[in-house]
Amino acid sequence: MAELIRGVEDEVPISYGRFDLFDGSGLGRNAEPETEAGALLAGPDRIALGEVGIISQARARRAHVRMEAWDAEPPAPGEPWAEAGRIHYLSPGGTVQLCGLGHSPSGQMLLLGPPFFAYGLRAYTGPVRTRPADYGETVTEAIEEAWLLRFWPLADVAGPVLRADSEAGGQADARMREVFSLEPGSAAPRPELWLALHPLPGPEPLTPMIRSSPPARRMEHAPRREAGHHFTVPEETLDLARRLEETLGDLRIDMLGNLPGNIDAWSRSMLEEYATRLRVSRRIGRELNPHGAPTLRLAASDVRTVLAGPDPGFSGRAWVWAPDEAAHADVLSVDRQVVARDRIRRNTLLTGIVTILRNENDFVEVRAATQAEAARVLTVEQLRN
Repeated sequence: MAELIRGVEDEVPISYGRFDLFDGSGLGRNAEPETEAGALLAGPDRIALGEVGIISQARARRAHVRMEAWDAEPPAPGEPWAEAGRIHYLSPGGTVQLCGLGHSPSGQMLLLGPPFFAYGLRAYTGPVRTRPADYGETVTEAIEEAWLLRFWPLADVAGPVLRADSEAGGQADARMREVFSLEPGSAAPRPELWLALHPLPGPEPLTPMIRSSPPARRMEHAPRREAGHHFTVPEETLDLARRLEETLGDLRIDMLGNLPGNIDAWSRSMLEEYATRLRVSRRIGRELNPHGAPTLRLAASDVRTVLAGPDPGFSGRAWVWAPDEAAHADVLSVDRQVVARDRIRRNTLLTGIVTILRNENDFVEVRAATQAEAARVLTVEQLRN
């Protein structure tokens, strides 16, 4: 029986009678979807690559949308929902977000599962909230309509895509449609092999995160202050500190890297959008690590991912300088290798295959890759060699 893995709710403005669903990685936005599948706009053969247009049924102003990820084809939701369309959705990044035409995304995001998977998508419409129109009390207009979008895994399409990427040297997301072949009765992916298809086991666990030691900074001498001189903090600095505390709060404790360099020029709305991105990043990071495996923080440039990235859900090979060969054995455990030894500085360069959980401020948080995740990396390495 199909089980719900996770779900999120979002609100999106409707412009010109539609709103859009995009891949969270930004990949796959190569063509405007044109084929109608009920209220869904997809590509040829009702296959959407990274983008789906959603046509408003009530011509409302806003859509309240619930998006759900299931481990298999879900049952019909029943009243008050009515089916509005179904398609095959090719997801390069394994995440999706909503956006109104001419508007910015809200920042909310749903983790569907592994990247470069084919997912089934079924859309349902629900209640519509109306009110009397401004131009006449006898006329009603739709203000908000409800939507339910349900996804479930159909096939792992990364194998042919990996080979296409190796041969073409890139643009693997554009090749997904060419290699996609889902025959009737094809075996669906086994959720137990992919952590991205595991639900969180009850309350969210505390995940220990090891922070790699940054290089020592050169000490600088501060100028002496004359006796009787009192240091004063500029009012704009105090105002920024207050806004950061009010908007980010405890998010700064678990943040990867430092705050963006130009954050002092941000408005409160920009800070709130940044806080939303941080919360979503933390949530997806926990969902990609449902059993609380040890993690490691690295510079994003220290991980070479395959196909795309370094985005959450993508796997790749990490290189880490460590004080000894036994360091980070719980994270760099898959295809672990000693690459080099610096006997002068007494450092060892280690490598292993990892999966990215979060990417913030040029830093990533990673865990050891599973067998299925590591297989993609090894396949590309073998083909490129």
